[in-house]
Amino acid sequence: MNKWLLIFLLSACGACTSDEIIRENKAGFTNIYKNILFRNSDKKYQSIPHSKVNYNKSWLSKYNQPIIALSSPDTTKKATLVALGNNKEKLTWVSADGISLSFKDGILIATRGYSQDLIAIKNSATSKMFGKKQLKYKKVYRYLNGENAYQDFRFSCTISPLKNYKTSILEIELIVTRYLESCKAGNQNHVNRFYVLPNTNIVLKSEQWVSPNNGSIVVHNYYNFQNDIISQL
Repeated sequence: MNKWLLIFLLSACGACTSDEIIRENKAGFTNIYKNILFRNSDKKYQSIPHSKVNYNKSWLSKYNQPIIALSSPDTTKKATLVALGNNKEKLTWVSADGISLSFKDGILIATRGYSQDLIAIKNSATSKMFGKKQLKYKKVYRYLNGENAYQDFRFSCTISPLKNYKTSILEIELIVTRYLESCKAGNQNHVNRFYVLPNTNIVLKSEQWVSPNNGSIVVHNYYNFQNDIISQL
């Protein structure tokens, strides 16, 4: 779809609708697309080479701007995204080819540039997900179909914590709390995984579902290390 057309549609729909999902997201995501279209074409966006990379602190130190890294679950596809903006605690990251992802508290809430974009998510439990006990809640995933109409998937989700889980990030062995989120909506089911710094809401790594067509992505939030949040490691 033409990017200018999508901006117009999102802006127009956001201006005239009373839909809660759009009201919560319209301004931020319209600005995201404007930033992508008008950003300086001379700006250099770093990307992960296709050859084997040793992902460690030395590799990360070569980046002079906040980054996250994405991969497919089988690691055959990889990319680095740089920070594009922060709108009311919604962090947006963009790749060299214009794909952008937005997160709130480490949880994916929107994408732009995929073959089936996640327009927005309504999640009543966002601020409570990383607690100490199992939690049940509802989520609505919204997409734009081929006829420029909204398509909503209404999921029933359950999230459970597993404490003292060991994982490796940047060749560092970490003890984290792993949260397993299971969501079901008819024949659409998926599982998300979040690796969270204990006693915080800081997501260090995650595997999150994007859409029926695109499946899941693995996200490494390397900016947490760049910001010295865990500088003692």
